[in-house]
Amino acid sequence: MKVRIASTFNTPAGQAWMAVRESKTLIYVTKGFLGFKGAEMFPVRWEKGRTEKARLLFFGIIPGWSHRLRFTEISDEKNQLLTEEGGGIISQWNHLIKVEQKDEQSCVYTDEIEIKAGILTPLVWMYANIFYRYRQHRWTKLIENRYDTT
Repeated sequence: MKVRIASTFNTPAGQAWMAVRESKTLIYVTKGFLGFKGAEMFPVRWEKGRTEKARLLFFGIIPGWSHRLRFTEISDEKNQLLTEEGGGIISQWNHLIKVEQKDEQSCVYTDEIEIKAGILTPLVWMYANIFYRYRQHRWTKLIENRYDTT
């Protein structure tokens, strides 16, 4: 099953794309909904070909499973990042992030996720819909605060 959620952000595509590339942005936009034990080991900037692992913390406190993120594409030309992820009940969580210029001061940010979790796929799909709407809401806050992830 696939989830696709897009939002228009009041920031140039280049600025949003640079934030996508930084691990601290992931930590910020998921905070409160999902945390990563071991995130201090993430690189400052995501790197193509690398695999990162962390234990998920639901709502920042409930221990989850070990999750892996493998960065299969990071394209500065296309403003596009693709990960192959999985762990625990999720056999496949492929995540594509795209940032497209709308005009000089705004862009369209899109999350596309392909999910496989056996018979639990519909439940995980529902979770992903809520989770990515939350993430994009947090992105809006991040942009309003001029990318301050503290």
